Amino acid sequence: MKAHISIIALLTVSLPTVATLGATKVSVAAAKKKAVKTVASAAVLKPPAEEPESPIVAAPADSHPMEDLKKSHVKLQKLMGKSSPSWSPENDAKNEEVRSVVNGFLDFRELAQRALVKHWDGIEPTKRAEFVATLRELVERNYIDQMNGSPNYKLSWEKEDRKPTEAIVQAQLNTMARGKPLKVAMEYRLVHKQRGWLVYDVVTDEQSLLETYRAEFNKVIKKESFDALLAKLKQKLVEKKQNARKSK
Repeated sequence: MKAHISIIALLTVSLPTVATLGATKVSVAAAKKKAVKTVASAAVLKPPAEEPESPIVAAPADSHPMEDLKKSHVKLQKLMGKSSPSWSPENDAKNEEVRSVVNGFLDFRELAQRALVKHWDGIEPTKRAEFVATLRELVERNYIDQMNGSPNYKLSWEKEDRKPTEAIVQAQLNTMARGKPLKVAMEYRLVHKQRGWLVYDVVTDEQSLLETYRAEFNKVIKKESFDALLAKLKQKLVEKKQNARKSK
């Protein structure tokens, strides 16, 4: 998968691939043990409660998903322009703002449910909640890491195809690759819920993020188990946290 550098398109490189997960060679038990050690000095935390399912509802006639995405993009661009040391309170505040913006236009529960598809109903609610929470933090941390890289790009919004409960927004990413202009066709797929238009899939050059990760997650579950997939995602998150601490 191409590592596109659009701020909103960072979702396309946010999730760990099966190759990345497999490279750690971590068993379920080992991953859990390491995670416990990481938080040993902290208070005992309860597993996250499962988010209540938010039904898909018809959008108001005057709502425009492309405009909503543009606003999120502008907010993230402004945050990217704020420079502060990684150890500073200002940087922590900026990171919290990034998380808030990302959670404002991405539906992690919808993405997780669609990616796990046939496995979803058979997973315990507490484990589903852990999966969504882990997925969310991995995506948020990836956004923060990529934003610190000061990407150089321009995103051109082209058109929206809107229906009562779903929409597709098309855009084009213009950037440079090895000194040459690069254009990437992008497509955001959204559903409308009570809190507004939310992205659940991004298609770049006809490659669907959702379909890619559905296949990859299914391979792990089929070969091992859902618990193994969850443990490996948690292990990836532990490694990201450790790297973040080292960089401060």
